Amino acid sequence: MKKLLSVAAFLIVPLAGCATADTKGTGTQAMAGGTYFCWKERLNTAGDALVCNWEGSVADACRSFRFTTPLAKGSVATGPKDAGRCNNGQWLVQVTTK
Repeated sequence: MKKLLSVAAFLIVPLAGCATADTKGTGTQAMAGGTYFCWKERLNTAGDALVCNWEGSVADACRSFRFTTPLAKGSVATGPKDAGRCNNGQWLVQVTTK
């Protein structure tokens, strides 16, 4: 049992460093103005947020295995719209933020 608990703690502790700050108090991440890309199959809506594995470039989005991040709909100027397909077969969408 102690081994199981220590393994669980070992796996959970690094995830704490992946948490993002809620800079708007809405449960969504404030992202700098620009264009962001993510896997179409990971795009979901949660309340007033678009939740996806947002990345700042097509190349990064195609390689992305990161956790999904909420993006406030109010910060989106355009999109989500189709952004093509990766070599790995993933379809992308893009948004442009204000």
